Amino acid sequence: MTTWQHLARQGRLLLAWWLFLPATAIVTAVINVPGQPATAIGLLAAAVALLCRFTWPITSLLAGTVVAAVALILPSTTLSVFLWPVSVMLAYAVGRQVPDTRRAVAALALATGVQSAANLVDLAGLTVDLEDVGRIVVINVLLVVLPGAIGMRQGERARAMDALHERNALLERANLLGESQARMQERARIAGEMHDLLGHRLSLIVLYAGALEMRTRTAAPEINEQADLLQTTSRTALEELRTVLGILRLDGAEPPDGTESVVGTREDVSNLVAEAQHAGLPITLSWRGGDLTDAGIGIRRAVNRIVREALTNVHKHAPGAPTRLTVTVHTDKLTISVRNAARPPAVPPPSSGLGLAGLRERARLAGGDFTAGTDPITGDHALTAELPLRH
Repeated sequence: MTTWQHLARQGRLLLAWWLFLPATAIVTAVINVPGQPATAIGLLAAAVALLCRFTWPITSLLAGTVVAAVALILPSTTLSVFLWPVSVMLAYAVGRQVPDTRRAVAALALATGVQSAANLVDLAGLTVDLEDVGRIVVINVLLVVLPGAIGMRQGERARAMDALHERNALLERANLLGESQARMQERARIAGEMHDLLGHRLSLIVLYAGALEMRTRTAAPEINEQADLLQTTSRTALEELRTVLGILRLDGAEPPDGTESVVGTREDVSNLVAEAQHAGLPITLSWRGGDLTDAGIGIRRAVNRIVREALTNVHKHAPGAPTRLTVTVHTDKLTISVRNAARPPAVPPPSSGLGLAGLRERARLAGGDFTAGTDPITGDHALTAELPLRH
């Protein structure tokens, strides 16, 4: 990360704080150029090190350490004022920006040793005992090692947060892709159903058109050409339909078995409930209103799909939980409601949530609504689908 990229992520007050010391050093250096050029050079070097501490943290620390050592060996009051805050900020930047712990520790240890040696050289003309040496080492540890350790802690925390944000972003993207895949699979399943249904109807149309063409060949020659055109057009439409929907059809889709008139009716739903009861699920069915024998095949297939998937979810996530299935048929719409008590299994099975995404897409394509979630009052899991009887 470059210096400007790092500064761009900071708030205005924090940005002002990051730039305050380098700006002060530059202004002080300009003021001291006429009378103390060596001090001005040292201040400019410290300012450059501070500005580059985010891009080259170790190099900046070593450069600041050299400036500090020079300031200690060749005393300069103005430069000494900047010595300690510059060391603290450069050491913190090394701990914060360098992910390699070994390199960071080596740089901090080298900076501490150089500054301690410079302090001892500054006291060379005086009597130095072990207490003075210990005090110098402790001071430099507090000014270099401690800020570096704090910076390491902050850097690890920031990198961990970045990794979590990246992981969450990947999971959200994967979830969106999974939901999109579930919707496409549901559409492909519907295409397969339409392939079976419309293919059968168009086959009958082709058959009737062929019979009409044969009858009109001798009985009504004036309309034989139109009958022949009807037969040719219907056969072409059947071939195109099978080509297009056959591509979209899911592998392993159930072939037509002649039960389209029963799918999604009260009898069909009762059979699904009976199968669930036989599997050990305590479920009760409440059917209110008339049957769905006169409803469109698309709506009835949606009813079958929603009920089947809802009971599968209960078996998977709350086996043995009391469940109530309610189907309410009104004049222009029907409502499917499945409620079960929350009873998670000992080992929760893996779940992607794509089944509910497919049901939501099925209800949407049928012109209805679909909701699923936990009832905040009772804690039961509730699934509700509203479908129009005529799409």
